[in-house]
Amino acid sequence: MIQTDVLTLGIALWVGRLRLGVAGVYQPTFGMALIENELKTDTMKALVLQAPGCLEYCSVPVPIPGPGDIVIRVRAATTCGTDLKAFLRGHPQIPMPGVFGHEYSGTVVAVGNGAPFAVGDDIMGVHSAPCQECRWCVNDQENLCESIMATKVLGTYAEFLLIPERIARTNVFPKPDSLSFEQASLLEPLACVAQGVMRIQPKPQMEVLVIGPGAIGLMFVAALKRAGVQSITLAGRNVNRLEVGEKLGAKSLPLDQVQGQFDLVVECTGNVEIWEKSLEFARRGGSLVLFGGCKAGTQVRFDTQRLHYDDISVISPFHFGTRAVKMARSWLLHPEFDLSPLFSGDRDLADGEMVFRDLEQGRGIKYVFHP
Repeated sequence: MIQTDVLTLGIALWVGRLRLGVAGVYQPTFGMALIENELKTDTMKALVLQAPGCLEYCSVPVPIPGPGDIVIRVRAATTCGTDLKAFLRGHPQIPMPGVFGHEYSGTVVAVGNGAPFAVGDDIMGVHSAPCQECRWCVNDQENLCESIMATKVLGTYAEFLLIPERIARTNVFPKPDSLSFEQASLLEPLACVAQGVMRIQPKPQMEVLVIGPGAIGLMFVAALKRAGVQSITLAGRNVNRLEVGEKLGAKSLPLDQVQGQFDLVVECTGNVEIWEKSLEFARRGGSLVLFGGCKAGTQVRFDTQRLHYDDISVISPFHFGTRAVKMARSWLLHPEFDLSPLFSGDRDLADGEMVFRDLEQGRGIKYVFHP
């Protein structure tokens, strides 16, 4: 873990005011269209991913909102599997060097002219929003929006975060006092799960197998229970995480002890061997959901005769649209929907590299930074 007092020149400041740059990648500028500002400092502490395996805890400029933008004081930023992959081997959607992290909740501290929130508002949100104009958006496939990835916000592992107008107006919401900042920060990963649930269209009588007791697998358990599914089996190798799945309403089994077949199989490991093996667990006429992301360029092999003659549907949900975000928010606001068992403790930003090393070793599920 590297600690410095100033940020090296040339770094990608994803917490800054965003503008469309070369090759459709958003790059920072710093606007001056403030109408309300409670910021008391010009710099902030942040975790910068310099290269795979190299995190720098350092000072970076505080972002200034342009028209319609908001800046929040990050109250909770949670770790996730995508960030772990980026830390270990890089990620095509996470530029380096740059401040990273994309799960958040917080309090508005500065706004630009015409912004949809006011200073002092507690908010919850996600890190992207569809354009609502391209062919995918008008076809109710907002998750495939042509610009949704180019306009996403990274940088939640920092004291302050700028949220551009497009996201602030579409996918940021007031956080009620009844919901903790920690659980509110789970809106983004839960929206990904909600996108999958909408594709699955689960029925109460389904027998479901979820493979992989990581954060996403556990959220699928909670979401499917919320959707009324009665029989959910969670399979994996990490005993502690399987016990969390039981708290959320699943039966748990070591993966090598799973027998029989299921109406729905949800793969959440991103392990190519398990991707291929998961087909064995799908019943005739069933569905196989491939959610865990494998390394770029990975090739998989399936028995095409089994897929065809057993009429097995293969679903690979990606990201989320606005309906999925609203569905996830409705779950979080329900008093009986509790994801607190996923939290493995609060950590300091300065310990960021240690946190990701713990996750690499399977210690913990989700850690919470309170920058």
